[in-house]
Amino acid sequence: MIFSIFYAPFVFILLKFYDIKMVSMIIFSISMVWLFVLKDKKDISLLFPLFYITIAIFAFFSQAFLVLKTIPLLLALFFSAVILISYFQERSMILDFAEKMSKEPLGEEEIQYIHQSSIFWFFVSIINICIHFYFYLNTNLDFWLFYSSVGWYFLFLFAGIFQYIHRRFIFLRRGDV
Repeated sequence: MIFSIFYAPFVFILLKFYDIKMVSMIIFSISMVWLFVLKDKKDISLLFPLFYITIAIFAFFSQAFLVLKTIPLLLALFFSAVILISYFQERSMILDFAEKMSKEPLGEEEIQYIHQSSIFWFFVSIINICIHFYFYLNTNLDFWLFYSSVGWYFLFLFAGIFQYIHRRFIFLRRGDV
């Protein structure tokens, strides 16, 4: 997660001093260290360094900055797919997160509400993909740099505030929850 925040500025700064092949090798090396640190994990977190390694290899051989620029977009696509798949598996990742954060057990209606809100988060993630894609195609690197590092957090922060307000003032006020 931390690497994804600093990825865009990191690549931007490296490209000021090194060519695309050297930047690709640096990303590859960091990703290998990251993979080694996670070697005992058995969860989805192993996919992230493998993903960065794959992109670094493609960027090295293609010598194209656009390949490196795709990482935030591809991560957004991956995140959207995880949300959608978890919704259809009847065990939404948002529900898992809510259960971990809740101080008391969630009621059945609350669980249903949270599961249904996965669709909301899926659409927020689709908006995120569209914005990432726009900045991917845009030639102004400053926009890509800002949105790919911290800008997308604001989108999700505003969506989280909207979700909180909806839950607090609409869902919980229905009286039967």
